[in-house]
Amino acid sequence: MDFSQLNKKFAQNFNDQKAILKKLLQGKAVNCTSCNKPLSVKLNEKEAEFLVSCKTGCTQLTLEID
Repeated sequence: MDFSQLNKKFAQNFNDQKAILKKLLQGKAVNCTSCNKPLSVKLNEKEAEFLVSCKTGCTQLTLEID
């Protein structure tokens, strides 16, 4: 198994998600890559995390904050 290709894919995925979070936290509008509906950010204070999702649920990102 070629782990270098797998690592590249995970790194690209992480960077894509980081860019989405950065844009949303700057107040910019970002659409879901699957359904093209707007993504929204919610703060879950109880769990200390940001939740990013679209209305259809095909995109769900969680950013833990400390």
